[in-house]
Amino acid sequence: MSTPFPHDVVDESISATDNYYTLMRIVHLGPHTVRVRVHRETKPEPCFAAAEVLNGDMSWTPLVMHHPDCWFDRTATPFKHINVKTELEPLADHLMQRVKTILVKTIILPEHVLDVVGALLAVAYGSTGEHVITPDDIRWAKANGGPFRVIDRPDGSVLLTKAHRYDCPLLTSECDVPCDGKCQTTHPAAGPSMN
Repeated sequence: MSTPFPHDVVDESISATDNYYTLMRIVHLGPHTVRVRVHRETKPEPCFAAAEVLNGDMSWTPLVMHHPDCWFDRTATPFKHINVKTELEPLADHLMQRVKTILVKTIILPEHVLDVVGALLAVAYGSTGEHVITPDDIRWAKANGGPFRVIDRPDGSVLLTKAHRYDCPLLTSECDVPCDGKCQTTHPAAGPSMN
């Protein structure tokens, strides 16, 4: 199964006693923060396996779960030195696969950035503009020109640029110092990628 977007583990904890063992993992999944928790006790009733998504108000909303009836008998009885990851990681991974199929892949940007990108689209393609940026477009843009920068200027305008090298005074000073003119003399094909 292909995954809508990759995830990065930002926190993980495991614990085990003679009465229970637990795995908790927090991941960044695209723009979402997801918490996966699996808890195994000696009896099915208090056990749980669930994934939750973090909301804007910093609360967790349940997204998917595995009822203990589906996995309790396939996991070992708790004891203090059990290998928690061996027992619970397959459940955690399966929960993450389910989360990935549910969450729509979107790019979440601050409203100000959305306004600027919307204005750029409208200027380039009209007020009802629409344009698809392909993976090839992204690879080409990263390999050519300078870094992409969005810089707020004192007059309320926004500078969108790829015309300047990484150490250009214009970028490093956020527009307080003008470009030294050396950016335009370097041809993008003359050297390695600036990534």
